[in-house]
Amino acid sequence: MAKNELVSLALIYYAPMHAYAINSFVKEMGLEHWAYISPASIYNSLARLEKLECVDVATEKVGNMPERKVYSITSKGKSRFLEELKEAIMSENMGDYPFYLAVSFAYGIPPEEALPILQDRIDNLEKVLEHITSEYEELKAQKVFSGMIITKAGMKHVQIEIEAAKEFVELLKTNPEYYTRDLKSMMCEESQCKDPSNSDE
Repeated sequence: MAKNELVSLALIYYAPMHAYAINSFVKEMGLEHWAYISPASIYNSLARLEKLECVDVATEKVGNMPERKVYSITSKGKSRFLEELKEAIMSENMGDYPFYLAVSFAYGIPPEEALPILQDRIDNLEKVLEHITSEYEELKAQKVFSGMIITKAGMKHVQIEIEAAKEFVELLKTNPEYYTRDLKSMMCEESQCKDPSNSDE
């Protein structure tokens, strides 16, 4: 599943939304900058999710505004979302930020289920770090200085990923209800945002 589809399902997980509201959340959370999700891509994502029967679509009319489509997640959509979420948490693709998207929207995964997944990620990354460290030592012995610089940067990046995963483990251990809060209240707590679902399209 594409990351913009994952985000779309995440944002309608708790309550139906129209595309404009979803785009407002994407902008509010800065996803276009750090996750490279274009607000314009959300419309195509919702159309694909509808074909996959992951969302239901209804129309509503507010005042004198034109009718607009409102999307709600289906049981099939919830199941697929949770599967994709678990895969994203375990993802080793660091360049596309699937892990950070997953932990930003980890709704529906109980802490007792999320914690082992996060620990698996930490274990896997520690193996990666061990391998890269071994490569670094070989390059150092051969005095391949440019390779050493690049490999050292890779080591630091993996270390950051490990620390981030450990911080999320600690979050779930100390605040197990964190991901069961209402999305809109979470957003407004963290960014003092307006409720975009009330915005006109």
